[in-house]
Amino acid sequence: MGRFKSRRGGKQDRDVRSEPDAPTARPVRPPEIFLRMCSYDEAMRRLDQQVPGYVRQGRREIMVVHGKGHGSPDGRGILGDAVREWCGRHADLVLDWRPAPPSWGGDGAVVLTLNV
Repeated sequence: MGRFKSRRGGKQDRDVRSEPDAPTARPVRPPEIFLRMCSYDEAMRRLDQQVPGYVRQGRREIMVVHGKGHGSPDGRGILGDAVREWCGRHADLVLDWRPAPPSWGGDGAVVLTLNV
């Protein structure tokens, strides 16, 4: 039989978590607020509407995708700084924020820890 023989009752021969090659738990990607291609005003409106909703739902974290600004006329993004400033003004909703991991968007997104 295979490496993890099953026994009656569904028990395994050994604890899979102790195996060196056992798959590790990957962080779960949080729900997103997508702001790419939004104007400044539209982005702020979406944050004002959606973040309180996620707090009411009891979400611990959400991700705000703001993009890197490559589509801006001067090639410099404004939404990233605006999102971080918005978080500072809404300490009642947002406890903390951090850049998203590279696989989730890196510099083009931030992960917010909400005050639930």
